[in-house]
Amino acid sequence: MNPFFNPAFLFRIGKGYMFDISRLHRLSDNKLRSLQNKQLRKMIKRAFTVPMYREIYKKEGIEKQDIQTISDLEKLPIITKEDFAQHKPNELIPSNKTINDFVKVSTSGTTGKSLSIYVDMYEIVMGLFGYLRTINDYNISWRKDKISIIGDFAPHTAETGYVKRGLLPNTMFGNVFKTIQWLDTNSKPEEVMADLEKFRPQFIGGYTGMLGHLAVLKIQGYGKHVQPKLIASTGALLDPNLKKFIEETFETKVFEVYGATETGPIAYQCANAGVYHIMSDLLHLEFIDEIGKPVPSKNGGHLLVTKLFGGGTPILRYNAINDIVAPLYEPHQCNVSGDLIFKIYGRDKIRLFRKDGKIVLASSLSSIFSRLLYELKTSKIREMKVIQKNLDEIEIQVVIDEDLRDIGPSINEIFQVFEKGFKEKFGNTVSVSCHEVKKVNRDEPRIISNVDPSTLKITGYV
Repeated sequence: MNPFFNPAFLFRIGKGYMFDISRLHRLSDNKLRSLQNKQLRKMIKRAFTVPMYREIYKKEGIEKQDIQTISDLEKLPIITKEDFAQHKPNELIPSNKTINDFVKVSTSGTTGKSLSIYVDMYEIVMGLFGYLRTINDYNISWRKDKISIIGDFAPHTAETGYVKRGLLPNTMFGNVFKTIQWLDTNSKPEEVMADLEKFRPQFIGGYTGMLGHLAVLKIQGYGKHVQPKLIASTGALLDPNLKKFIEETFETKVFEVYGATETGPIAYQCANAGVYHIMSDLLHLEFIDEIGKPVPSKNGGHLLVTKLFGGGTPILRYNAINDIVAPLYEPHQCNVSGDLIFKIYGRDKIRLFRKDGKIVLASSLSSIFSRLLYELKTSKIREMKVIQKNLDEIEIQVVIDEDLRDIGPSINEIFQVFEKGFKEKFGNTVSVSCHEVKKVNRDEPRIISNVDPSTLKITGYV
């Protein structure tokens, strides 16, 4: 049965819309903690109905009553992507449900392995409400303002699951959210800009790379009527120089939204400062070092996520998002309650290494690649792959957009930017070779290192 025909479900999401979107502005920290504890107990109870979790917790001797508050989470084992891979789909959902009761969503596989989980319609709606919360804090209203969302609508992605198989097939959302335009980041930037020009949105939310390409097109004279009041970037960390370029080009403000397939929205950048507000009513984050101990404030740590809502696959002390994130424990002057993130470093599994033991994450490399956009004003690189052969040798493979080959800076100029940028990050002695390829292997990570980290004394992150 379609849940939107169920009065109880409609009442639940109506109540969520009326009260939950603004919840972090209304609840004190103490009341928020009480809510977290209550929601956690519900999730633990549900986890014991899921074969995978029941099996893991039984091996660890954990009972439902052992977990009563957020502080008890450390009693639970950390759940990995391998735990999910070792179980069948029907072992990832409550035993009294079937796969047909849920929507399947999959991770992007940027680290080389894709993961599928199952979500119910309430989770999908709450994910949407979480996004509405972020734009509400920036005075954007979905009822009054036109909103363009540029998502990844490839067949396997979370956006396809959440939107095309979740929200849009339901008549309710097709009729209500007429002010929202859905675009695909896999389309050519010129096509996306043409659609934006027709719609003329007040708000654009999209992937960092696409936003950069749109800014280049804007400078070239495309999208003359694309003048949003606000832009939100997601999917990758936004290099400060690229952020400035996008803001100046569109004459507007850009902020970052942080999320994941498995959890939905995680945090969003504060309108008054650079820190990130965690959706603490929807999930709880832990930040741990290599031996599993909490990291100090402002220090990067491995992210563990516990999801506090939903009836599908539970997410409890889950470490497979693979991000390095620094918490902020000091007080922050803002009227939003909940925990804070100081800095997001990016994917831990997508890393290169320097001779001094510093780890260079993909987010750090983005400051090199984004120069093509804000310095050379070109979008002719369609795909790219970086292979660190050893500490002294890096190979960069690029796929050129043939339609743009003879427009703008030469391929040699682009390669010079890459070589200069990598030498700035890794030292002048490193050899950087750039060459064209027809295509890159999409089944592998786009950044690969053949360096054995056990041979290095790791000293931190760049």
